[in-house]
Amino acid sequence: MSPFVSSNLSVLSSADLAATFGTVRQLREEVLVADITASYEEHDALGAAEITTRFVAAVRAGDRQAEYRLWEQAREYDRAQPFGPRLVDQLDGMNTPAAA
Repeated sequence: MSPFVSSNLSVLSSADLAATFGTVRQLREEVLVADITASYEEHDALGAAEITTRFVAAVRAGDRQAEYRLWEQAREYDRAQPFGPRLVDQLDGMNTPAAA
């Protein structure tokens, strides 16, 4: 094989490798971004203490829409945590006139 053809083939294969490497690097970046996004979503999910605190604040402010929204979040939390005390029952107990 002539040196000209040999050098052109090596350039061509280097270009293919560079394109493949770029694609792999882009895919790794996309996976990393997806992992970071999932971590933020998990972090932003309210825990039982945060739901309770916001519920008490909504009750004191008389914000019925916020109470209902937080009660729905408590139901979702209870579905994810099948064992232990139910958060919905705790919120209902706080919302009774005897608890005030």
